[in-house]
Amino acid sequence: MEKSNGQSDLLPLLPKERTWGSFDFSMVNIGLAIATWCFLIGGTLSLFVGLKMGLIATLAGNTISVLFVALSNAIPSSRYGIDQYIFLRSIFGKKGTKIPVILMVIVEFGWVATLAVMFGKASSNAYGAITNTPAVSNTAVTIFALIAIVISWIIVSRGSNSINWLNRIVAPLLVTMLIVMFYMLSQQYSFGEMLALQPISPFPNDLHNYIVAFELGLGSGFSWWPIMGGLTRLTKSERAALWPNMIGVNICAVLGTMIGLLAGLAIGDSDPTAWMIPIGGAILGLVALIIISFANVTAMTSLVFSTCMALKQIKFFRNMKWENLTLLFLACTAVFVFFPDAIYGNFSLFLAACGTVFGPLSTVMFVDYYLLRKQQIDMRALYLDTPGKPYDFVGGYNFTPIISVAISTIAYFLILDPISLEGSTFFDYASATLPAMLLAGILYYVITKFFVIPKGMGGYHSKTDIEKNAG
Repeated sequence: MEKSNGQSDLLPLLPKERTWGSFDFSMVNIGLAIATWCFLIGGTLSLFVGLKMGLIATLAGNTISVLFVALSNAIPSSRYGIDQYIFLRSIFGKKGTKIPVILMVIVEFGWVATLAVMFGKASSNAYGAITNTPAVSNTAVTIFALIAIVISWIIVSRGSNSINWLNRIVAPLLVTMLIVMFYMLSQQYSFGEMLALQPISPFPNDLHNYIVAFELGLGSGFSWWPIMGGLTRLTKSERAALWPNMIGVNICAVLGTMIGLLAGLAIGDSDPTAWMIPIGGAILGLVALIIISFANVTAMTSLVFSTCMALKQIKFFRNMKWENLTLLFLACTAVFVFFPDAIYGNFSLFLAACGTVFGPLSTVMFVDYYLLRKQQIDMRALYLDTPGKPYDFVGGYNFTPIISVAISTIAYFLILDPISLEGSTFFDYASATLPAMLLAGILYYVITKFFVIPKGMGGYHSKTDIEKNAG
């Protein structure tokens, strides 16, 4: 089994084993970004803001969060060729890293199930258009969702190279579809009319509406945290890890979100699969539904790949064959698609979870890697299981990041209810995620600097010390 296919253990990848250059990883990112979820985010935004305010807020929020994810997560994984959950051993401890892994798996169950249901809805709508069936039942949605899961397993079980080739095909089609969608909308609305379209159900306060849109932008950007390290370990350079993120899951994601926002404002429906035929007509709409269906598959394969790589942190899964591990994860996910309305209707819950937890967690990683470790990791210590080694901390657990993230998450909920999106006056001026991130960073830095490092835990050595250990 080859490491580059993601079927091996979690040892660092050598430079010759890293298969993605800037173009390849850009295609992966575009395939991830322009899935139905960015359209759904745009549809959600149409409830609160118009096109101009939505663009400013989403671009600002998404850029900040994607940049944090790239710097704290993607860059270390690319530099050392390691999965992010191996990297997290230096922060959470050898045993403590199971905590973010389990948290991530729970969130990814929801995301993959949501994508499968979106595939099901798009495919069933296409089927309805072909057969002239006015309404398609949830049974059809579930069947198509299960088909998406099977297709995803066939692809991801073959490793990262199969994902690479799929994205090379689908990503250009997605960009083309976005351009065509915008063209069709522009034939129905002038630019001035687009800007004049009013949100569907905004809050009375315009500032609150803007900050809600900004907060959703932050959440959508941080939603890439669970998978980005597992993907960027396959990139050939740190530059190839950074800029495709800023192009793909930032710019292209915002572009897709704006098309979703415009369509939601124009049609008054937040479901992306309901837009295509009204916008493009029977033929183009049908083609768009098919493209969207397979866009969800590309996103699902990348999510499953990184999630299953992370599961190898847990002893039970470590020696499981890659085909069996991916099958097990997708089989568990399949249970959720039997409840398509519950999954599809609670999309905001998954987005909220990303903002409340992954924002502070990204800050902890940033502070640890750049401010405390000065970008130096003891690679040998990451893999040593001997008690007393640098990343053993207290019985294999470092409680500092757990405390920091937990307190910050509580602070987030005190500022904003992520379900109703109603918050305190403070929220309207500072958002909820940014203060939570700042609090997490300060707590982690202070506790580590004054309590962890003086006790000689965590391997916070100089570069020379690390090189001696490596020798």
